[in-house]
Amino acid sequence: MRRSIGLAPALPRRAAGPLARYRPPELEEAAAAFIAHLTSPGDLVLDLFCRSAAFLRPAIRQGRRAIGVGVNPIGLLLAGLEAQPPDRPHTLTAAFTYLGDQPKGERPLRHHLTDLYRARCPTCQADGVAEWFVWDREAGYPYLKAVRCPRCDGVQEGPTDEEDIAAARRFDPKGPPYHYALGRVVPPEHPARERAAELVGLYTPRNLAALMDVTLRLEGLKIGRAARAGLRGVLLEALDRGSSLDPYGEARPRPRTLRPPARFLERNVWFLLERGLDQTTTWLLDRHPLPHAPDLTHLLTESRPAYFLHPSPARRVDRLLPPESVALVLADPPRPDGVFWALCALWSGWLWGDVPLARAMRPFLRRRRFDWEWHRRALQAALAAAATRLRPEGYLVLLFADPTPPLVSSACMAAAGAGYDLVGWGADPDAGCHLVWRWVGRRAAPIDAETLVADLTAAAERRIRSCLQERAEPTSPLLLHTAVYAGLAEEGRLARALATVDHAPADAALLPPLALTAQAVETGLTRVPLRKDEDTGWVWLPTGRGKAAEPLADRVETRTLEVLLSRPEWTTADLLGEIFAPFTGPLTPDLALVRACVESYARFADGVWRVREEDQPRRRAEEMRALEEALKALGRRLGFQVGTGKGWRVRWREGRRDVYLFALSPTAALGPYLLRGRRIPGSAHPCLVFPGGRAELLAHKLRRDPRLARAAAEQGWHFIKFRHLRRLIAEGLDRRLFETMLGLDPIVEQEGVQIPLVLGGEE
Repeated sequence: MRRSIGLAPALPRRAAGPLARYRPPELEEAAAAFIAHLTSPGDLVLDLFCRSAAFLRPAIRQGRRAIGVGVNPIGLLLAGLEAQPPDRPHTLTAAFTYLGDQPKGERPLRHHLTDLYRARCPTCQADGVAEWFVWDREAGYPYLKAVRCPRCDGVQEGPTDEEDIAAARRFDPKGPPYHYALGRVVPPEHPARERAAELVGLYTPRNLAALMDVTLRLEGLKIGRAARAGLRGVLLEALDRGSSLDPYGEARPRPRTLRPPARFLERNVWFLLERGLDQTTTWLLDRHPLPHAPDLTHLLTESRPAYFLHPSPARRVDRLLPPESVALVLADPPRPDGVFWALCALWSGWLWGDVPLARAMRPFLRRRRFDWEWHRRALQAALAAAATRLRPEGYLVLLFADPTPPLVSSACMAAAGAGYDLVGWGADPDAGCHLVWRWVGRRAAPIDAETLVADLTAAAERRIRSCLQERAEPTSPLLLHTAVYAGLAEEGRLARALATVDHAPADAALLPPLALTAQAVETGLTRVPLRKDEDTGWVWLPTGRGKAAEPLADRVETRTLEVLLSRPEWTTADLLGEIFAPFTGPLTPDLALVRACVESYARFADGVWRVREEDQPRRRAEEMRALEEALKALGRRLGFQVGTGKGWRVRWREGRRDVYLFALSPTAALGPYLLRGRRIPGSAHPCLVFPGGRAELLAHKLRRDPRLARAAAEQGWHFIKFRHLRRLIAEGLDRRLFETMLGLDPIVEQEGVQIPLVLGGEE
């Protein structure tokens, strides 16, 4: 493997379609980069926790075979919908119309469902249909409503009336819909029956009756498989938004608890279905069918690109695939979200009934706590099962967006405990965390628990110091945390921690390995003298002036220009890949910095990046020489003694006193002047003269590094663009006007405004 593969530099894409608010951002472009570098055409790629087609699509497009496994049938449903959408755009709409036409008594289902929410307009009292009611949980009735009024020609909000309350109470909380809903999830004597009843109780009796009517009629529809999957996706959104978990008057991205809020929304189920249809058809509009293997045998025995989805717990993948059949395992680990997993268990029963794939979700009904130690153990079991399916030269890539320190810790512990060696990594709050592993099957020997904690603490301290020294700039807590755990994994210390705890006596007072290791890391953090920016939380090592190493930001800028000049044109993916290549592991730059560097030196047109003409080395060097001579001439005209030396391109002096010190730079590098340069005499005004094209980048560096901003303020630096200096030279100013106008040109006209860099993962 090329060790340069640490972070695949692409922004995640926000999840779309049904249940998007629960699903993490998708890393399709990052997965494509790893597939391209670590596999060959015809190889088998395994998506170990499949919940979308984000890993399947790039594998197929690059001529690989792909299999997605997962215990959650809802994740596989969504992956299948993306991979095999209805063949024509109107197919799903026609199936939805067919569903609405199904009889409920003597009326079509759509009319029956609409009538459940009949209400008078609170403004004009005309008959209308409520979009939603707001319930008071303690009082047990709706007190507010929003009604679509044909007379007012809009939605009117206001208090409910006696008829609204009576209509809501006509539904028996323990009537036939309740028992039907409960019976589809678990049989009467199942140990999770009580828990399932709690979840069924999250729906108002009216909404539960409506949703069960839809579920029952969907099951009996005679339609194609793709259309049925599409309608299940539509229904999923209604099952989610139709519960009582969404509060009124409060923006909440997703439910965090399985307790209804004090004021909750009861939404119109039929309107939810219509909204779900619009969202699902929009989501699938640009999806194209992928070649599908009819069964697993065909996928494994034929070399042509195809995919197959198999409902299976990841920990049993070793029973599914032959030994050494997989070239690459891609895994975006599930999060320990107890709310989501419990709801998925409920919805799986409603969508599929008493079938194996729904029964496999029943254990999630009984588990009320999904802590990080449970997560580590479950993930470790899955990775261990996948290990023997890997070819000797195969790789495991853990990649996840929205990384958090506990998720990074759990992923590193699980892989190390399953016998993998870490061979590359990268982390960025925007681009996600990517960990690349090879399986070696090595078993670590346990050591004394007290020795283990001391060993982890010392190792964590070394890694913290090393990471911050290598970067020589403020660093995000996420990257620092990942650097520590990656280092502990590379040195075998994580595996040793697990072995020590697993071999400890049952009564030993040891913390679980995740907590034990986290405690050691935090101890290491507190023992290292750090400086912290309170606004961002980024930290750095304190250093004296002149002793600081070159900041990573300046090195990234240099690398960016070198890469851009190495050939005339670059696609975004190739350009970012080359820039990131030498910056792996603890040197991973944040993608926002790289974007700022690229946009400072290059223009994007016709699908490629090209160096700006003014940044061609010969042209820029000539411009620098001309400006230097003009600056000297200006100083003489203003009556200063003009010279050079002591690290300055131009010095304006009066007697033995420096008045203005000028540094001319074609780049936005600030370390040489603000952190490592000579001390500024108290009487002097230091000035950095730079091209206008560097303005956004220079401002970005000052924002992301509080050391630079503080040094610039304390030392009284002036930042002067080339064009502003030319204007000053042309004005024929005297000394007083020169001093006045020197600071009138801001670094950027509108701070924070940037030209968007076109990235494959962005929407």
